[in-house]
Amino acid sequence: MRLVVRDVTTLLGADLAPQRPRFVRERAEPERHILEPEWVGTRALVRVGHSGGPRFRGYGGELDAPRELYDAIVADARCDSAIIDGVLVDDWRDETDLEMDEQGNAFTRAPGGRRIFAAFDLLEVDGEPLLEIPLLERRRHLEGVLAQSRNVRLTPYVTRGLRSWRETFVAQGFRRVVLKNWNSVYAPGRTNDDWLVVDKIKATP
Repeated sequence: MRLVVRDVTTLLGADLAPQRPRFVRERAEPERHILEPEWVGTRALVRVGHSGGPRFRGYGGELDAPRELYDAIVADARCDSAIIDGVLVDDWRDETDLEMDEQGNAFTRAPGGRRIFAAFDLLEVDGEPLLEIPLLERRRHLEGVLAQSRNVRLTPYVTRGLRSWRETFVAQGFRRVVLKNWNSVYAPGRTNDDWLVVDKIKATP
């Protein structure tokens, strides 16, 4: 696949850094929040369709990531340019599928780990900044801009019944969850109390 980089004017600079969450041990289920699983990996902004600056940028600057993964993100993006927030997951393993050998015996093949990009926010699309747009609206834009594929995942989230869904995420192998105020705006490079990484969701009184 040949990558075509378009020269798109943007109001957001190449030095844009990810917003940082606050880490807390325990928190009661709040209103007007969404809940996401916390991916284990490297936080990264992906800059699609920009001719200058890094392709991947983390808290401290440019990140080294496979060109093949960047090409996969570009191929799954339905826009000319975008800045997408997410996590580079280093050793993702899909669920095993039941297969049959030549003798008709069933077996499961151990999947090999691979690096994927798990997206959860959209900061710009086609030169239009979305930083001041409420989180839920940014998420809707993200779902319209980025297609899910083998190497690109859209992070699932729920808006109600957070405590029960937290248990589902843990059963899937996620150790912690992230609570996000669904009306929150995005503050690049800053720690924002509207995003909380939580070890345990308490029952509401």
